[in-house]
Amino acid sequence: MPDNEQTLPKTKLSDLILKTQYIKEISLKTPDAPHIFTNMPSSPNLTVTVDVNAQQLIEGEANFDVTVFISCVSTNQNSQDEDAVTIFSLHLQYAALVTFPALETSNLEELLMVNTPDLLFPEIRNIILNTTKDANLPPVILQRIDFYNMWKEKKETISE
Repeated sequence: MPDNEQTLPKTKLSDLILKTQYIKEISLKTPDAPHIFTNMPSSPNLTVTVDVNAQQLIEGEANFDVTVFISCVSTNQNSQDEDAVTIFSLHLQYAALVTFPALETSNLEELLMVNTPDLLFPEIRNIILNTTKDANLPPVILQRIDFYNMWKEKKETISE
């Protein structure tokens, strides 16, 4: 079989080494404080955006920095005639340093863009929940994020 037709081996998820995970950046803004606390809505609007980025630390080595970007913006529409008032905006960059036994693997991108964020998600959810709760804001309990479909959609958009 010619070299270009050989398939690379798959790396098992259990071979992924999570060296550390950390907050790269966190920002919470309550632009209408303290006034927003006098008229807090019972169920405010919440918009959540998510992105993932992976960067190789040193070329030729199987060490990567994987960052999950999450933005939560909560607004309150006081009435039909008024513009929405921002209750809070929370931006989090949560990252991990990961390594693999080998760089040549057929599923490297999936390990970085799907599996690593899945491993980080429980801590991301806790940080966002605790930050909003401790700020006396409506607590944000993130539902599970489908990083696999997010990655697939991103790949399809890039290939178009």
